Amino acid sequence: MSRSARFRELLRTPPFVCMGAHDAVTAKLAEQAGAPAIYVSGFVASAIVAGAPDVGLLSQTEMFDHIRRICRVTNIPVFADADTGYGGVLDAARTIALWEEAGASVLHLEDQALPKKCGHFAGKQLVSPEEMQQKLRAMLDARRDPDFFIVARTDSLAVTGLDDAIARLTGYAKVGADGLYVDAIESVEQMKAISDRLRPLGKPLLFNMVRSGKSPFLSLKEVHELGFDYALCPVEPMLAMHKAVKTMMERFMAEGCSTNAVAGLMTPFEEFNEFVGLSEMIGRERRYTP
Repeated sequence: MSRSARFRELLRTPPFVCMGAHDAVTAKLAEQAGAPAIYVSGFVASAIVAGAPDVGLLSQTEMFDHIRRICRVTNIPVFADADTGYGGVLDAARTIALWEEAGASVLHLEDQALPKKCGHFAGKQLVSPEEMQQKLRAMLDARRDPDFFIVARTDSLAVTGLDDAIARLTGYAKVGADGLYVDAIESVEQMKAISDRLRPLGKPLLFNMVRSGKSPFLSLKEVHELGFDYALCPVEPMLAMHKAVKTMMERFMAEGCSTNAVAGLMTPFEEFNEFVGLSEMIGRERRYTP
């Protein structure tokens, strides 16, 4: 069974979470921890690849390369952010072709206007529902793997309100989007309203459990009880990495640049080599160079 088919199988038995991964190491860690799927965030990619905030600076091909590196090292489905499709309808069609080539199984396309921003930032602007529908149709027609899953995301909740968000997603469902996603939900009451009004469409609903301060902090069980099928944990691994490495570097510098001061903060060298497969690689090499 392909990874895309396995993702669709996950949706038959919700709930589940797509764990954020920002490089090959965190992708391997996510799979080792038991995550059923991985999520590659545009916010995180902007930070990791460009050292920049999520304000639409990362190019389509930079994101493609970033996704491909993650897909190479894991066997579980990869859900990859596609932002606005990086332009018009032809750009959107090329985006899904590249994401499939990279090895992803799922993407979400958002209805922001350029320059786009992280969904939890202020100052977002929207394209018309008709323009978003055009991009979705272009993506659907360009899809080669029928199991590849296309999620329509709206950022309209914070811009034009709940009713417009529902209307937009209803229209996106009609043109064939596989799943629906309202980003930057601000309350449990909004979650209940979204679920009540969108579940009759028969499309899986996605919740972003990012710990940004905007959306409610809920467990996966609570998310499911509110009518959502699956969730993203998108930036938490990167933020945990940032705090851990910042702590290690500051302590190292403050304690006279001695590794003794930070030994307890690090995975042992031998353990990390086993994690990345050194023994396996040596064994494979010996098959050819005894």
